[in-house]
Amino acid sequence: MERTYFTDAEARTEVGSIVEALSDFPSVPKGSKGTVVKVKRYAEGKCAALVEWDLPRESSFIAAMVLDASVNFLKRSKPVTDEFSKSEYEMLLRVRQPAN
Repeated sequence: MERTYFTDAEARTEVGSIVEALSDFPSVPKGSKGTVVKVKRYAEGKCAALVEWDLPRESSFIAAMVLDASVNFLKRSKPVTDEFSKSEYEMLLRVRQPAN
């Protein structure tokens, strides 16, 4: 399969679309929903869509005492994201709700 890319205009129309994974990806199970959040330019006229997946994010809470003060931190993992060329986008994802 030859990899094809979005033009800048095509990629921008996808930003805001809600998509569904048609197969398993690393860290993303089949059927997961995600949102196209960004366009990534590779070269003139070659763009990819960046999808942020709607997956549970791990959180951890750290509490410590330093002298007379209590210090608390809440740490959340970064969202899982993947980049898709146009050919990958059309083959591996289904658009559930187009962008407005």
